[in-house]
Amino acid sequence: MFEILALLVLLAWIVCSIWLAARIARVARYGALKALIFIVLASVFAVLPLVDEIIGKIQFDRLCKEAEEVKIYGTIPVGTDLYYSDGRWRLGGNIALPFEEFKRVRAIYDSLVVWESAQVARESEAIPIAESETKIVDRKTKMLLASFRSYSTRGGWLSRNFEKPALVRDQCLPHTFRNIDQRILPFKGSVEVQK
Repeated sequence: MFEILALLVLLAWIVCSIWLAARIARVARYGALKALIFIVLASVFAVLPLVDEIIGKIQFDRLCKEAEEVKIYGTIPVGTDLYYSDGRWRLGGNIALPFEEFKRVRAIYDSLVVWESAQVARESEAIPIAESETKIVDRKTKMLLASFRSYSTRGGWLSRNFEKPALVRDQCLPHTFRNIDQRILPFKGSVEVQK
């Protein structure tokens, strides 16, 4: 319900922006100058409520670009405890494991690695952006296996009232995030490990 109200308020703002721009443009004597003043002012006034999100989108996209990759520092080769015999990962994909089997495989996974995350609220951007740094550590040796950064936002002051931000995406993860488990825990039988 609130989102509909916010959209109506935004529509009313655009109508007021056009009206205000038309009133100011009437001062100009020449038709071309009136049109130019009207177009510029109507655009500026209409976009004014979203300025923080427009600037924040540029800043958010820059941060996401800098955090595109997962950094891999080491691996723990594993066998058929976490993989099927043909090399497919057991904890993901199209085949759902029975619950008891999933718990057993997940316990094996948890005995090998620990995910440590730290969140930081960034203050230097136009919109609130939360930064999360995640490290994946070998549980036994405490050696760093991988790390990556991710970012999330609720958007600008207007978007915070919506489920998702209006102009900026709500989060970004590295492109290679989906297969991070297989990269730090490669299958012993794979060609990559035998090199």
